[in-house]
Amino acid sequence: MSANGNKVEHILNASSSLLGFSFIAVTTLRALKLIHTTHVDQFASLGVVIFTISVLFSFLSIRSNKMRAKKTYETIAEYVFLFGLLNILVLIALIEIKLV
Repeated sequence: MSANGNKVEHILNASSSLLGFSFIAVTTLRALKLIHTTHVDQFASLGVVIFTISVLFSFLSIRSNKMRAKKTYETIAEYVFLFGLLNILVLIALIEIKLV
């Protein structure tokens, strides 16, 4: 398999793991009633959506037979994944601000 194939598989693995992290964050915040529909809750929920999209495009890239579509899906997955990482950074910053 080529280096690009490995990259998209790594994005798929990392995105699915961070999707689980986002689900746990949303569930924990709601179960413990630490927040009531605040920015923290919204960013945690947004993380679920972002990483789901990244997983979807990573999967489409792996399954695609057309090289152009494969590259397009991979690029979308990369940028969405990066946006998801930035979302987690903001989420952690908001949690720290609320807890301090």
